Amino acid sequence: MAETLLPVMLRVAGKKCVVIGGGEVASQKVKQLIECKASVVVVSPNLCADLSELASQGRIEWLPMKYEPSVLDGAFLVFACTDDNEVNRRVFQDCEARKIWCNVVDVPELCSFYMPSVLRRGDLTVAVSTSGNSPAFARRVRLFLETVIGEEFGVLAELLGEMKNEMRKALKTVEQRRQFIELVWASDIWKHLREGDFESAKNRLRSCLREVVEGAQV
Repeated sequence: MAETLLPVMLRVAGKKCVVIGGGEVASQKVKQLIECKASVVVVSPNLCADLSELASQGRIEWLPMKYEPSVLDGAFLVFACTDDNEVNRRVFQDCEARKIWCNVVDVPELCSFYMPSVLRRGDLTVAVSTSGNSPAFARRVRLFLETVIGEEFGVLAELLGEMKNEMRKALKTVEQRRQFIELVWASDIWKHLREGDFESAKNRLRSCLREVVEGAQV
Protein backbone atom coordinates (compact mmCIF):
# COMPACT_ATOMS: atom_id res chain seq x y z
CA MET A 1 0.00 0.00 0.00
CA ALA A 2 1.27 3.47 -0.92
CA GLU A 3 2.05 6.05 1.74
CA THR A 4 -0.83 8.14 3.03
CA LEU A 5 -0.91 11.53 1.33
CA LEU A 6 -2.29 14.82 2.59
CA PRO A 7 -4.84 16.17 0.05
CA VAL A 8 -4.62 19.95 -0.39
CA MET A 9 -6.09 22.60 -2.70
CA LEU A 10 -3.41 25.14 -3.65
CA ARG A 11 -3.88 28.79 -4.48
CA VAL A 12 -1.47 29.45 -7.35
CA ALA A 13 -3.01 32.63 -8.78
CA GLY A 14 -0.22 35.08 -9.50
CA LYS A 15 2.48 32.69 -8.30
CA LYS A 16 5.45 31.69 -10.45
CA CYS A 17 5.03 28.12 -11.65
CA VAL A 18 7.79 26.68 -13.83
CA VAL A 19 7.29 23.97 -16.44
CA ILE A 20 10.44 22.35 -17.78
CA GLY A 21 9.76 20.95 -21.25
CA GLY A 22 7.88 22.09 -24.33
CA GLY A 23 5.94 19.05 -25.55
CA GLU A 24 2.35 17.85 -25.29
CA VAL A 25 2.67 16.71 -21.66
CA ALA A 26 4.07 20.11 -20.70
CA SER A 27 1.19 21.71 -22.59
CA GLN A 28 -1.36 19.84 -20.44
CA LYS A 29 0.26 21.07 -17.24
CA VAL A 30 0.52 24.63 -18.54
CA LYS A 31 -3.18 24.72 -19.42
CA GLN A 32 -4.09 23.51 -15.93
CA LEU A 33 -1.94 26.22 -14.39
CA ILE A 34 -3.38 28.92 -16.63
CA GLU A 35 -6.89 27.82 -15.65
CA CYS A 36 -5.88 28.56 -12.04
CA LYS A 37 -4.39 31.93 -13.06
CA ALA A 38 -0.80 31.02 -12.24
CA SER A 39 2.11 33.01 -13.65
CA VAL A 40 3.59 30.33 -15.92
CA VAL A 41 7.19 30.12 -17.10
CA VAL A 42 8.06 27.45 -19.69
CA VAL A 43 11.70 26.43 -20.09
CA SER A 44 12.52 24.61 -23.33
CA PRO A 45 14.56 25.21 -26.49
CA ASN A 46 11.45 24.38 -28.54
CA LEU A 47 7.68 24.47 -28.04
CA CYS A 48 4.82 22.39 -29.38
CA ALA A 49 2.16 24.22 -31.39
CA ASP A 50 -0.17 24.83 -28.44
CA LEU A 51 2.55 26.26 -26.23
CA SER A 52 3.90 28.35 -29.08
CA GLU A 53 0.44 29.87 -29.49
CA LEU A 54 0.18 30.61 -25.76
CA ALA A 55 3.61 32.25 -25.82
CA SER A 56 2.69 34.41 -28.82
CA GLN A 57 -0.46 35.51 -26.97
CA GLY A 58 1.61 36.51 -23.95
CA ARG A 59 -0.21 34.07 -21.70
CA ILE A 60 3.04 32.34 -20.68
CA GLU A 61 6.65 33.40 -20.40
CA TRP A 62 8.93 31.31 -22.62
CA LEU A 63 12.61 30.87 -21.83
CA PRO A 64 14.06 29.29 -25.03
CA MET A 65 16.91 27.47 -23.30
CA LYS A 66 17.94 24.19 -21.76
CA TYR A 67 17.30 23.68 -18.08
CA GLU A 68 19.47 25.58 -15.63
CA PRO A 69 18.88 25.79 -11.85
CA SER A 70 18.55 29.58 -12.05
CA VAL A 71 15.11 29.22 -13.70
CA LEU A 72 13.80 27.96 -10.35
CA ASP A 73 14.47 31.26 -8.57
CA GLY A 74 11.24 32.47 -7.00
CA ALA A 75 9.24 29.44 -8.13
CA PHE A 76 6.26 28.24 -6.08
CA LEU A 77 6.05 24.84 -7.78
CA VAL A 78 7.67 23.08 -10.71
CA PHE A 79 6.76 20.45 -13.30
CA ALA A 80 9.50 18.50 -15.07
CA CYS A 81 8.13 17.19 -18.37
CA THR A 82 11.17 16.54 -20.54
CA ASP A 83 11.98 13.25 -22.28
CA ASP A 84 15.42 13.24 -20.63
CA ASN A 85 15.33 11.27 -17.37
CA GLU A 86 18.60 12.73 -16.17
CA VAL A 87 17.35 16.29 -16.62
CA ASN A 88 14.10 15.45 -14.83
CA ARG A 89 16.01 13.94 -11.92
CA ARG A 90 18.26 16.99 -11.70
CA VAL A 91 15.22 19.29 -11.64
CA PHE A 92 13.73 17.31 -8.77
CA GLN A 93 16.98 17.34 -6.79
CA ASP A 94 17.40 21.09 -7.32
CA CYS A 95 13.81 21.68 -6.18
CA GLU A 96 14.30 19.52 -3.10
CA ALA A 97 17.40 21.56 -2.17
CA ARG A 98 15.37 24.77 -2.52
CA LYS A 99 12.27 23.35 -0.78
CA ILE A 100 10.14 23.89 -3.90
CA TRP A 101 7.29 21.53 -4.69
CA CYS A 102 8.15 19.46 -7.76
CA ASN A 103 6.34 16.95 -9.95
CA VAL A 104 8.26 14.79 -12.42
CA VAL A 105 5.54 13.49 -14.71
CA ASP A 106 5.02 9.70 -14.57
CA VAL A 107 7.86 9.18 -12.06
CA PRO A 108 6.15 8.93 -8.64
CA GLU A 109 9.39 8.60 -6.68
CA LEU A 110 10.49 11.98 -8.08
CA CYS A 111 7.42 13.87 -6.94
CA SER A 112 6.77 15.95 -3.84
CA PHE A 113 3.15 16.16 -5.00
CA TYR A 114 0.90 14.33 -7.46
CA MET A 115 -1.63 15.83 -9.84
CA PRO A 116 -5.06 14.26 -9.37
CA SER A 117 -7.66 13.75 -12.07
CA VAL A 118 -9.99 16.71 -11.56
CA LEU A 119 -13.73 17.13 -11.98
CA ARG A 120 -14.99 20.72 -11.84
CA ARG A 121 -18.59 21.74 -11.42
CA GLY A 122 -18.46 25.49 -10.92
CA ASP A 123 -17.11 26.16 -7.43
CA LEU A 124 -17.15 22.43 -6.62
CA THR A 125 -13.89 20.61 -7.32
CA VAL A 126 -13.52 16.85 -6.96
CA ALA A 127 -9.99 15.45 -7.19
CA VAL A 128 -9.19 11.75 -7.64
CA SER A 129 -5.75 10.31 -6.93
CA THR A 130 -4.23 6.83 -6.82
CA SER A 131 -1.08 8.12 -5.07
CA GLY A 132 0.73 7.94 -8.39
CA ASN A 133 -0.03 4.24 -8.91
CA SER A 134 -2.24 4.64 -11.98
CA PRO A 135 -3.23 8.04 -13.36
CA ALA A 136 -5.29 6.21 -16.00
CA PHE A 137 -7.41 4.58 -13.29
CA ALA A 138 -7.84 7.92 -11.52
CA ARG A 139 -9.09 9.34 -14.82
CA ARG A 140 -11.56 6.47 -15.21
CA VAL A 141 -12.95 7.07 -11.72
CA ARG A 142 -13.28 10.76 -12.52
CA LEU A 143 -15.21 9.94 -15.71
CA PHE A 144 -17.56 7.79 -13.64
CA LEU A 145 -18.11 10.64 -11.18
CA GLU A 146 -18.96 12.94 -14.09
CA THR A 147 -22.03 10.77 -14.72
CA VAL A 148 -23.12 11.14 -11.09
CA ILE A 149 -22.24 14.74 -10.22
CA GLY A 150 -24.10 17.14 -12.48
CA GLU A 151 -23.84 20.88 -12.98
CA GLU A 152 -26.44 21.44 -10.26
CA PHE A 153 -23.82 20.53 -7.65
CA GLY A 154 -21.67 23.43 -8.74
CA VAL A 155 -24.62 25.82 -8.71
CA LEU A 156 -25.48 24.74 -5.17
CA ALA A 157 -21.89 25.34 -4.08
CA GLU A 158 -22.13 28.85 -5.54
CA LEU A 159 -25.44 29.58 -3.76
CA LEU A 160 -23.99 28.36 -0.47
CA GLY A 161 -21.08 30.73 -1.04
CA GLU A 162 -23.51 33.63 -1.53
CA MET A 163 -25.16 32.77 1.79
CA LYS A 164 -21.92 32.12 3.66
CA ASN A 165 -22.11 35.17 5.94
CA GLU A 166 -25.79 34.57 6.61
CA MET A 167 -25.08 30.97 7.58
CA ARG A 168 -22.16 31.89 9.82
CA LYS A 169 -24.30 34.30 11.79
CA ALA A 170 -27.24 31.90 12.17
CA LEU A 171 -25.49 28.57 12.65
CA LYS A 172 -23.38 28.75 15.79
CA THR A 173 -22.02 25.20 15.97
CA VAL A 174 -20.50 22.59 13.68
CA GLU A 175 -23.44 20.32 14.47
CA GLN A 176 -25.93 22.96 13.30
CA ARG A 177 -24.01 23.39 10.05
CA ARG A 178 -24.07 19.64 9.54
CA GLN A 179 -27.82 19.53 10.22
CA PHE A 180 -28.36 22.36 7.73
CA ILE A 181 -26.52 20.56 4.94
CA GLU A 182 -28.36 17.31 5.70
CA LEU A 183 -31.69 19.13 5.39
CA VAL A 184 -30.61 20.76 2.14
CA TRP A 185 -29.38 17.44 0.74
CA ALA A 186 -32.69 15.69 1.48
CA SER A 187 -34.85 18.57 0.22
CA ASP A 188 -36.36 19.25 -3.22
CA ILE A 189 -33.68 21.85 -3.96
CA TRP A 190 -32.21 19.56 -6.62
CA LYS A 191 -35.39 19.88 -8.69
CA HIS A 192 -35.17 23.68 -8.60
CA LEU A 193 -31.47 23.61 -9.51
CA ARG A 194 -31.99 21.28 -12.49
CA GLU A 195 -34.85 23.47 -13.72
CA GLY A 196 -32.74 26.60 -13.37
CA ASP A 197 -35.15 28.07 -10.81
CA PHE A 198 -32.46 29.61 -8.64
CA GLU A 199 -34.84 31.88 -6.71
CA SER A 200 -36.77 28.85 -5.47
CA ALA A 201 -33.47 27.15 -4.68
CA LYS A 202 -32.41 30.12 -2.54
CA ASN A 203 -35.79 30.09 -0.79
CA ARG A 204 -35.33 26.41 -0.02
CA LEU A 205 -31.89 27.11 1.48
CA ARG A 206 -33.37 29.79 3.72
CA SER A 207 -36.22 27.55 4.83
CA CYS A 208 -33.70 24.86 5.80
CA LEU A 209 -31.70 27.51 7.65
CA ARG A 210 -34.78 28.65 9.59
CA GLU A 211 -35.66 25.09 10.47
CA VAL A 212 -32.25 24.47 12.05
CA VAL A 213 -32.28 27.79 13.93
CA GLU A 214 -35.82 27.27 15.22
CA GLY A 215 -34.95 23.73 16.29
CA ALA A 216 -32.01 25.04 18.30
CA GLN A 217 -34.28 27.51 20.13
CA VAL A 218 -36.75 24.85 21.31
